[in-house]
Amino acid sequence: MKRLLITGASGFLGGHLYTLAKTSWQIRAVFNNHPPQSLSDEWIQLDLTEQCQVMKCLEKFQPDVIIHAAANSNLDQCELNPEMARRVNVESTRMIHKAALELNSRLIFVSSDMVFDGRQGNYRETDPVAPISVYGRTKVDSEQILQKSEGNYVIARAALIYGRSIIGGSSFSMWIENRLHMNQNTPLFVDQYRTPVLVNNLAAALLELAENNYTGIIHLGGENRINRLTFGKQLCAVCNYDEGLLLTVSMHENKTAAPRPVDVSLHTGLARSVLREPLMNTVDGLRLMCGL
Repeated sequence: MKRLLITGASGFLGGHLYTLAKTSWQIRAVFNNHPPQSLSDEWIQLDLTEQCQVMKCLEKFQPDVIIHAAANSNLDQCELNPEMARRVNVESTRMIHKAALELNSRLIFVSSDMVFDGRQGNYRETDPVAPISVYGRTKVDSEQILQKSEGNYVIARAALIYGRSIIGGSSFSMWIENRLHMNQNTPLFVDQYRTPVLVNNLAAALLELAENNYTGIIHLGGENRINRLTFGKQLCAVCNYDEGLLLTVSMHENKTAAPRPVDVSLHTGLARSVLREPLMNTVDGLRLMCGL
């Protein structure tokens, strides 16, 4: 059985990766500040910015593949504390990448659609990056660490992730559902566009990438470009919530520490040619999420 190390395994995406992979891989699930409720020998606490800790852990486990999903993805926290963002997001990637090269491990790095400025939309892997936030810059800097080497790596740019948590973490769809459960008005942007991807779907695609021979950049998003309000309406229709609780708002009226791009929708033609796992549209993804 091949050996897989997952960073950020107690988080939203990491929890799905761990759950999906544990039947077919020998796993080490890495966490730092957020331990899972139930710990087994597969779990290890590790500060990914500490080179000695990282090397000691990986040399002992000798992973065939590393999926580096750990990051601080809170745009406003990163904007307000860029030193923290760089330490957590960039330096951890540098350490993991260095270890992967030394151990000849395949590295799957989870990047983001936030590497783009949002002026164009429908971004392809070959389009130039131009982040407008500190978080986006940390992802670009991390990508460049890998691109400067000749290692066995994949830069998987994930779109906005939705779905329900298994082990920890949260998503924007969970925020919507929580408010609708409590019959609270739920403001959603009508003028920001993404290609949302169901977390189960994304995890399956990443695990497929862990086993195939593709190297380089690949975009992993859902099949359709959509704004958050329309997504909310689909969620209400599929999962039987009250659409009347949804409020139409503009992203330009929302004051945040970090700037938000208008349209970072991803073109996923390459993923469709490389992967067997189909990247679902939001209606199909929501039906799966709601058990329909």
